[in-house]
Amino acid sequence: MKITQFASISATSLTILALAACGGSGDSGGRGEGGRQGRMGGGAAPGAPAAAVPVRVDTVSRRSISQYLQTNGALEAENEVDIVARTSGPVTEILTEEGKMVHKGQLLARIDEREPKNQAAIARVTRDESQLAFDRAKTSWDEGLVSQEAYDSATSKLAAAQAQLESAEIQLAYTEIRAPFEALVVTRDIKLAQYVTPGNRLFRISDFTPLLCRVEVPEKDLPRVRVGQTAHLEVEAYPDRPFPASVARLRPTVDPASGTFTVTLEVEARGKLRPGMFASVYLETQTREDVLVIPRDALVLDSLGDTVYVMVDGIAERREVRLGVRDETSVEVLEGLAGGEQLIVLGQEGLADGTPVAVLGDAPAAAPPAEAAGPPPEAIEAMRQRMKERGLSDSEIEARIEQMKAGGGRPQGGGPPPGAGAGGEGGIPPFMVERIKNATPEELERIKERMKQFGMTDDRIAEVIQQIRGGGGGPS
Repeated sequence: MKITQFASISATSLTILALAACGGSGDSGGRGEGGRQGRMGGGAAPGAPAAAVPVRVDTVSRRSISQYLQTNGALEAENEVDIVARTSGPVTEILTEEGKMVHKGQLLARIDEREPKNQAAIARVTRDESQLAFDRAKTSWDEGLVSQEAYDSATSKLAAAQAQLESAEIQLAYTEIRAPFEALVVTRDIKLAQYVTPGNRLFRISDFTPLLCRVEVPEKDLPRVRVGQTAHLEVEAYPDRPFPASVARLRPTVDPASGTFTVTLEVEARGKLRPGMFASVYLETQTREDVLVIPRDALVLDSLGDTVYVMVDGIAERREVRLGVRDETSVEVLEGLAGGEQLIVLGQEGLADGTPVAVLGDAPAAAPPAEAAGPPPEAIEAMRQRMKERGLSDSEIEARIEQMKAGGGRPQGGGPPPGAGAGGEGGIPPFMVERIKNATPEELERIKERMKQFGMTDDRIAEVIQQIRGGGGGPS
């Protein structure tokens, strides 16, 4: 079973992937005057005031953040059994239905009892006769009128008759189908007047409290999992509602075939979950309290480091940050930001240090130049692909594309669209080409590892590096 961990992989390293997959990117954030004009003016005449780029900001704040191991599993009930017939006969009465709660010992159905009842009556008469014979034999034996053998024979006949009666009464009891514990009737597998034989399933009942979820975790993560550990589950039926869970038990052995061990979680169903549901499971392995946390989408993709932009007096200021724990949507900031700063969370792609910015809704967006009617379709598709590689959903991608079109062709911040001639070789930002060309062996290995982390094959990595370092400028 596939396990995904939200490890501390730099989101900005997707630049390398964008270079290889799209064949180019937007302006690299160069500090030259031409680069600044391309971002701020969008083709404006020399000397004209730079238009403020519309952005959205969020205040940097402190809260808790957790890191998870992600895996998948199916929900199951702790107590779920099939109730089967233990005697033969037609079903004469059905007293419950699917979806009904039943109590321990409650009568669910009846099987024709006439024959077992007659057999029990015959066995009772035989037992009574044996009892009388035994009483007479005992009296005579006490008076010395019968032998020990005659007394022992009467004793054994009474014991056999008693056993036959008990057996007949058990068979009679089997005609009444009762619930073994309090549960919900999941299925009814019989019909009225249906003839059943021993072993035929009649009902399936299930106790939903508690619900369990068994997952397989790689043995390398054994030190990170413990009994009582917090977790939560997500299911398709309730996509925006996490369900709390905790580790109830750990299997003490590792499967040598798969290299995994079984973790059993106890789940709070809250009246919504059902056995058989497929769930995404998040095992909380680390929690950091009262730390600076920012959205993952605030990270920009124009360097090999982790970079964000903050708004200071209407100007975009570039910050290199050091990151810590990550979850699916947020990331901890260890260095580079302070609480209360205005972090640019939308529109940061394509910004440069010193670009004028305006918060969306606070000021009207600058009118686009007449010639900037929007990027060509191939540029939009390249931009869409790049956003997919960042992990954005389809709805987020289309929203940003629409925003770019509404802004006259500048994607979320005024920079040129991907592949629109950012000034580097083959459309690749010059600083990226130079960095890869001049990388030391250690730096080059780090770049290759980042490419692998985002799904590139060894052959494709070698091709990209060869094209750039061999003087080709970059991938075509």
